Amino acid sequence: MATLGTVSVSITDASTTAETAQATADTANTGVTNLNTSSIMSVIEKQQLEYSLTVATIQYKAIVTTAKSSSISTTALTTAYNAMNTYESSLLADLTTASTVDRDNLTTLQSTYNTAYSNVQTLINDSFSDSISEAAASAATASAATASAATASTAASTASAAATSAGVVGSNASSTASVASAAASQASADYTTLSTGVSDGSLIHITTKTAIDEAVIGTAELADAAITNAKIGSVSASKLTAGTIDFSTITGTNINATNITTGTLDVARLNVGSLSALSADLGTVTSGTIKGNTITGGTISGATVSGNTITGGTISGTTITGTVINGGTINSGVINSGTKSTSSYNTGGYYPLTINASGVYTSTMFDSSVGLQAAIDQASLTTSVRYFTASSDGTYYANQTSLSNGQLTLTDGYTAASDNTFSSGVTATGSVSLSSVYGINLYGNTQTITFNGRITDTNKGITFTTYGNIKSNGNQGTWYVGYSNDSQTANFGIDSAGSNPIKFNRDLWVRNMGLSRAHQVRSKDGGGIYFTDDDSNRVNTYHKNIYYSGSSSKSLLSEKTNVEAADINYWSSLAMSIDLATYNYDTDDYTDPLRLSGIIDDVNATKEWALPEAFYARDEDGNIVGIDNGVLLNAVLALSQEQAKQIDELNTNVLAMEAKING
Repeated sequence: MATLGTVSVSITDASTTAETAQATADTANTGVTNLNTSSIMSVIEKQQLEYSLTVATIQYKAIVTTAKSSSISTTALTTAYNAMNTYESSLLADLTTASTVDRDNLTTLQSTYNTAYSNVQTLINDSFSDSISEAAASAATASAATASAATASTAASTASAAATSAGVVGSNASSTASVASAAASQASADYTTLSTGVSDGSLIHITTKTAIDEAVIGTAELADAAITNAKIGSVSASKLTAGTIDFSTITGTNINATNITTGTLDVARLNVGSLSALSADLGTVTSGTIKGNTITGGTISGATVSGNTITGGTISGTTITGTVINGGTINSGVINSGTKSTSSYNTGGYYPLTINASGVYTSTMFDSSVGLQAAIDQASLTTSVRYFTASSDGTYYANQTSLSNGQLTLTDGYTAASDNTFSSGVTATGSVSLSSVYGINLYGNTQTITFNGRITDTNKGITFTTYGNIKSNGNQGTWYVGYSNDSQTANFGIDSAGSNPIKFNRDLWVRNMGLSRAHQVRSKDGGGIYFTDDDSNRVNTYHKNIYYSGSSSKSLLSEKTNVEAADINYWSSLAMSIDLATYNYDTDDYTDPLRLSGIIDDVNATKEWALPEAFYARDEDGNIVGIDNGVLLNAVLALSQEQAKQIDELNTNVLAMEAKING
């Protein structure tokens, strides 16, 4: 039995088939790559990279051997291979988990290696150019050995499969073409031996120097399912144009949906941490349960929709729960937002925010001892505060604010029991109501209106009390009514010390009586003006000077008692005892006239000026305040009467004396 040495066979068909398989693998690989982020290398990619590196190692060793036999330098190729092998080996240290990858660096290393490999291959091709011509001539004379060549082709198919498994691709065919021609001549010479039959593998030995011509191994020579996963370096997704990918057996750590542009993506459940990669308009998303940290879509529909952030043009669901919900239209029986309070007082199961099917908006918060709630129901806004610790009287402090139908009502009071569900009415101890119809109404023991002055003031202002009275705050001295501080109608002294007076800066009328700024006391109806006490009894009045056009003294007998005839002589004597003096008052100036009257000597112990006490005028406390001109006038009248009497007596005596003299 003849023995063949090292054989090189042309594998043009096999190379085409391998290229087709490689293209298909590349397509699949692109599809997988599109499912991963650029900075992460998945387990599948590592398996592919491991195979690719194995093939590259075999190619590298083969071409280095060939180059050395032709004295061709492989320094640059060796440097490039070592760099690529070091980096890829570090990525392949753990084949069970994905890891980060610098794809730009990886691509650069692979490109540098491929360039160096191509350069060495070109030098080998140039070295074998003469051998190729001779091989072509030998191939022309080998036509008679067709049967032998066919048998050799079968052996070459076996070699192609082995070469394919080893990673030998059609790029080596040109560099070993001369060897293929020699193999063809050898096959013709050994036809007789091959025809007699040989044991498998006894004639053909495929080494790293073996080359298989193109088209020698076709799809017919490759058994179905002959290429396993471990033998595929990379697969381009551009070759995946038909069939079905079963994702029940494919797990993707990261999915980049940039290239999912057509068709329908059907899933039973969508439960992910983030859907940020789905940036396009999702149209309508309908599901029994939709969960996610961030949910964004044109229309989102589900029996239950929950997520930290929910954004959609239309969001529909029986219950929608989210920390942030953004939607042009939200359709739901109940919308809950935030995390349900775990407070023991939250017996009503409130969320921070709830919108029910009737459109009632409720915001609720609980702390250690207080519950707060705000609710918007149609045209009504209500805020409620409930204390859960009882007061000393066993009641629970509560207050409530209501804005409805043009009226704002603030109520302060209590509930008889702890009102954890904000459903008990508040028993009011005080309230304030502001209504567009009824104005401001205050009710309660402490309900006041306080004005504290300007921001620069300290301890000033006024307060309207529960009964509407005005009292000063702190050191506030006055309260005025008027257009401005410079144009006051009246100024009321309200200080606690009583130091500030009440001033009226306009004419003041009290029914018929008026006080004028022109120093007048007026009678609107022309009636008299009386100074009386509370019982309408006339009282004394005190004046400096009185200027009048006439005077009268009320002297009705019906108003008098103890009426007796006056002792004319007594009163005339008193009048005659008065020391008259001229003087001016201390307050007079040069325009005041010289005054004449009696003098009440309230200075000297031994009186220098005589004025009988009968003429003293006294106030209600008995203090001397001046001369009672009414008494003095009537005393002067008594003096006149006494003098008239004396004159009459003198006249009578004179007449008697004249008669006696005239005899």
